[in-house]
Amino acid sequence: RKVTDVNTAMINLVTREREVTQQGEDVKKQIHTQSQLIINLVQQSERQLVQQVDTAVQQKIQLLTKQKEEAETVLKQLKDCEEFVEQSLKLGSQQQILREKQNMVQVMRTVNQDVNPVV
Repeated sequence: RKVTDVNTAMINLVTREREVTQQGEDVKKQIHTQSQLIINLVQQSERQLVQQVDTAVQQKIQLLTKQKEEAETVLKQLKDCEEFVEQSLKLGSQQQILREKQNMVQVMRTVNQDVNPVV
């Protein structure tokens, strides 16, 4: 009877050992599955954040490019005005300069209005 009891106990221990081993494998699989889900979510968040940064950078670059173009336009206008005034002073008579004064004042007002938003 003792032999039978010991054999039964051994069978129960082997069975329990298999169950524990299987449970351990099941837990490992669950851990792996959950880890993969978390990794996928983090990667998705990373892609979204990178896209948001790319969009923000692109918008700012577009704005800066527009401001640069506006500044270049204003600079050209200022250089044209400066050149015109220099030529008028060099070549024009006092009457011609006085006649052009009103026109130049208006041009300078326009240029100044263009300069203020850019600066």
